Formats: sequence, structure tokens, C-alpha cells
Amino acid sequence: MVSFLNQATQEKEVSLKKINNFFISCILSTIIFFAFSANTLENENINKAITNYLHGIKEFSSGFIQSNGNTIEEGKLYLKNNRLKIQYTDPSNITIIVAENKAMYFNQDLEEVQYFNPHNSVANIFFQIFFDKHFFDNANFHEKEKSLLINKKIIFENQEYNASIIFEKSPLIIRKIKIQNAGDITTYSILDPNFNPSLDDSFFSMADPLIG
Repeated sequence: MVSFLNQATQEKEVSLKKINNFFISCILSTIIFFAFSANTLENENINKAITNYLHGIKEFSSGFIQSNGNTIEEGKLYLKNNRLKIQYTDPSNITIIVAENKAMYFNQDLEEVQYFNPHNSVANIFFQIFFDKHFFDNANFHEKEKSLLINKKIIFENQEYNASIIFEKSPLIIRKIKIQNAGDITTYSILDPNFNPSLDDSFFSMADPLIG
């Protein structure tokens, strides 16, 4: 009789443990689900805010400093009508103009002009950041006290790039773009952003500057 009671007690304890484990699993699953849902919703809100911010820009200009850890280059960045113009001023005079399916490289010092497909270059990452409404989909968002950090993996030409974009939170302003590829990191710091530069359309012309 004692053995039977002991066995019944043990079976009851095992059953209670299973029930407890089941409820604990349910509670943990619920917490994880709601935490994931809240995080997803938060990311969607951040994504929407950033996309609205970038696509609300009609005209934009800023200075920038480009650094890869060994060299530093300076220049100006311009945006208008789905065109991006990058103008290096130091140490070389180089202009790059990027549209959706065409880009121009102009080395003023060497009097050299080349046209290329932006989809096969890092210039396309810049174009996507400012003009692709879905660029930040599936990106990783990290919110800090005063800034937002977004990481995005990009693959083209069989190479993997990791783009990190840093925004100041209040007010929302893009401050830095970092691109990493095969261990090499290039950082573009955005300086003195201007949202009303009054740029003429001809300023973004891809006509050969060496002709005429």
C-alpha cells in the first residue's frame, strides 16, 4: 500500500511539474511574442519616420568628410529630383553624379570623364539611402538616447557590404554613413546640412563637361 501511495504521489508530482512547465512555456512564449511584436512595431515606426524624412527632402546640400582610417577627403553632397551629386574638393577635384540607371564620374584634375552603371558601385548605396522607399525594410534598428543606428546588409557584384546609417534623433537629421566591405571601413560624416539650397536642375546635368 505504501509503495502504491508513493508511486501515486510521484506521478502526481510529475504531472504537476509538467503542468507548471507547460504554463511557464506559455507565459514565456507570450512575453516573447509581445516583446517581438512591440519591437517590430517600434522598428516599423522608426522605418516610417526615417523614410518620410528622407523622401520629404526636396533639395539638400551638406559638406562631408570621408575617411577610411588612412586618408581623409572632403567635399559637398547635393540632392534634387532623384539625382545625387558628390563633389570632392580636397585633395582631388572629382565630381560624381548619380541617377537611377546612369552615373557620371568627372576628374577635373585629369580632365577625365567616365559614365558607368551605378547599380554596380558603392554610389548605388547612397542613391538607395536617399531615394529608395524600401531601403530600410529588413534593416536592423538600434535606438539610443540621442541617436538612431540602422544597419543594412547589401549584396551586389557578388560582394557583401554592411551599411550603417546614423541619425540624430531630435531633430531627425542624417549624420553619418559607414560602409564596410571585406574588412575595409569607409565613413562619411555629414556636416552643415541645408534643406533649402535652391539648386538649379542644370547643376545635376550629366552632359560631358569637356565638350563645349
